[in-house]
Amino acid sequence: MSKVVIDLSGKVALITGGTRGIGAAISDRLYDAGATVLITGTCAEEINQLNNKNTDPRKFYLVVDFLSKDTISSFLQMLDSYSHIDILVNNAGVNRIATNANTIEDDYDFIMDVNVKGAYILMREISKKMSKNKYGRIVNITSIWSCITRPGRSLYTASKFAIAGLSKTIAVELAADNILVNSVGPGFTETEMTSITNTPEELEKIASIIPAKRMAQSVEIANLVVFLVSGLNTYLTGQNIIIDGGYTSV
Repeated sequence: MSKVVIDLSGKVALITGGTRGIGAAISDRLYDAGATVLITGTCAEEINQLNNKNTDPRKFYLVVDFLSKDTISSFLQMLDSYSHIDILVNNAGVNRIATNANTIEDDYDFIMDVNVKGAYILMREISKKMSKNKYGRIVNITSIWSCITRPGRSLYTASKFAIAGLSKTIAVELAADNILVNSVGPGFTETEMTSITNTPEELEKIASIIPAKRMAQSVEIANLVVFLVSGLNTYLTGQNIIIDGGYTSV
C-alpha cells in the first residue's frame, strides 16, 4: 500500500480572511503542504507590512474589501493572470450581535455582503477557471450556527445557513468537472472573534458544556480543510461538516 501523504505542490490556493484566526491557520497548513497561497485581508496597512516581511515566492498577501465593488472587480482582474486556481477557501466573515428587533438594514447588508455575497462571487468566477482545468476544491467556512442558533445571531445564522445551502447546490452543479465543494462549520474556537462576541465567563461556561471539555484550536479546523482540498479527498462533496467537539450533539 502507498503511504498516506498530503502534497499540494504545484497547487494555487486562495484563502479569504487569511491573516488571523482560523484563516491564518488554514493558510499556514496549505503552505506547509506545498501550495502557493494567496491570502486576503481587509487592512491595507497590515497587508503591506506582511508583504514587506515576506520573501517567499509561494506566499502573497492581498487587500480585498468585500464591501467594495471596485475592490472586488480589481481583485478578480488580478486573478485572471493565474492560469489555474486549484483551491478556494472562503473564510472571510463578520458578525454583529443583536436581537433581530434591534438590528437595522445596515447590519443585514454588512453581514450578507461579506459572509455570503463575497463567497458567491468568488465561487462563481473561480469555478469557471476550475471547470476549464477539470479540477478544483472549494471549502466554505460556515459555523455551528449553520445548523443551530442562539439569541442575538439571527443575521449571522442566516448568512451561515445561506453559505451551507449555496455550497450544496454548487457541489451538485460542479461535481462532473471534478470540482468538490464542501463547507466546514467550526464550533467554539479560540480566536479573536470568539473572545469579542463572548465574555470570559461565557467562554468558561461554554467550554464546560462541550463534550471535549475545551474549545478547538484553529489548527484543528485547518487540518480538516487540508484533508478536504487534498488528494485524499476524491469523492466527498456537498457536505457541511460540523467540527465542534460534540457541542451540537448534546
